[in-house]
Amino acid sequence: MKIFIVEDNEDLNQFMTDTFLKIGYDVVSCSDGQRAFELVEDFFDLYLIDINLPNLNGLELVKKIKSEDINSKVFIISGDDNIDTILTAYDLGCNDYIKKPFDLREIIAKINIIFDYKIKDRFKLTEECFYDTKSRVVYHNNERINLTKKESDLLDILVRNYGKTVSVKDIELAVWGENFANGHTRQLVSKLKKILPCGDIIQNHSSNGYGLLVN
Repeated sequence: MKIFIVEDNEDLNQFMTDTFLKIGYDVVSCSDGQRAFELVEDFFDLYLIDINLPNLNGLELVKKIKSEDINSKVFIISGDDNIDTILTAYDLGCNDYIKKPFDLREIIAKINIIFDYKIKDRFKLTEECFYDTKSRVVYHNNERINLTKKESDLLDILVRNYGKTVSVKDIELAVWGENFANGHTRQLVSKLKKILPCGDIIQNHSSNGYGLLVN
């Protein structure tokens, strides 16, 4: 999947770019509206566009993108919460309007839904760790980390739901099946975090469940 990010906040632009590259997307980013206008001639699966851009308003970009390919997917990301602006964006064909500030996991979850996107074979957990989704094996500095089946089942469901909170119930069903042992999830998470050199990326999302840290 190829994503085009148009955002003039350099820190936010870099953060989104790094995160999507980590997941496995191809990413092109730009901070100038006019430059982005020229680049939309290329094909992208998804556009993430801010509205208030230097030299050209983001809504003009949406208009051009939709004129080139009506089926293009466009998410507006903006701090402008004026209802007239939001309605204009939808009238021009944007698929979603995400207000700043936002949690990037929300965008990732919406991408997963709209594209039914599947994680690539090699999922980078950190710079030193990656997870092979086919063999369901973790490697740290190219050395294999041995996991039990239940530990592997837990990590697998977290990876495949990257950017989202996985409920305790869903984890238990994935690891233990219908006859799951209620209350064992916390112990399994704790054990996996200790085994993995990058265990800190596993986060407890309040009482809702668990997820992987979005970096």
